Amino acid sequence: MLADKSMKNIIKETAKQNNVSVKEVRCEIGAAIEEGMRSANPYAIEFWKQFGGKKPTVEQFLKALSACVANEIRLLQRTFRRF
Repeated sequence: MLADKSMKNIIKETAKQNNVSVKEVRCEIGAAIEEGMRSANPYAIEFWKQFGGKKPTVEQFLKALSACVANEIRLLQRTFRRF
């Protein structure tokens, strides 16, 4: 899992690559978090349960998302090893 320092670097690099401020990146991610928390998708509902109904910080969200992606990659790797 990624550390807070890595998250800050990712946010900073994203801002730089998109020619926007770090604050703008955080605002955009915050808006995406709010929209995601309103989703009726069962997978999304399950994802957001880990935050206990509270809006996560940008760093908490990115850590959780990266953990989900890592788990999906592991599952795919196991699946394709069988072939």
